[in-house]
Amino acid sequence: MTGRCTVLVCGDVARGDDGAAIAAVARLAPFKRTGVRVRVIGQLQPDDLIDALSDGRCVVVDAVRGIEPGQVVEVPLEAVSGPAGPQPASSHALPVRTAIGLAQVLGADMSRASFIGIGGSAFGLGFGLSPAVENGLGRAVATIDRAIHEAEVA
Repeated sequence: MTGRCTVLVCGDVARGDDGAAIAAVARLAPFKRTGVRVRVIGQLQPDDLIDALSDGRCVVVDAVRGIEPGQVVEVPLEAVSGPAGPQPASSHALPVRTAIGLAQVLGADMSRASFIGIGGSAFGLGFGLSPAVENGLGRAVATIDRAIHEAEVA
């Protein structure tokens, strides 16, 4: 395995299904791989992407609206910035499309970044995931693990 991979985890465990990405990454096998870095960032910022992509590939994980709760979608990160792409549910200081655009203008190579979204339905204040999201975490964990492995060997 030759590549490095940074996993940027968005969300807030105090906002219901918005904590799905954090819960999924917590269930991954312990990271003993030397080329993998995991950062729980809450909100995606341009500097997070610039830092991650300066060191290799990047996988951004977040809860999303617009797909069935518990379902998982994987797309190039650039697709998230478009109106037809998955819509992250986490509140962000900058709209995700703006954060991605700024990082790209500042030299981040978005062709090395992917996005994994976990469908959610309840994003209000409160701890705990909805049953549908809890049931879908196995799919999310498998998708994240595969994406990390692909990034490492790319």
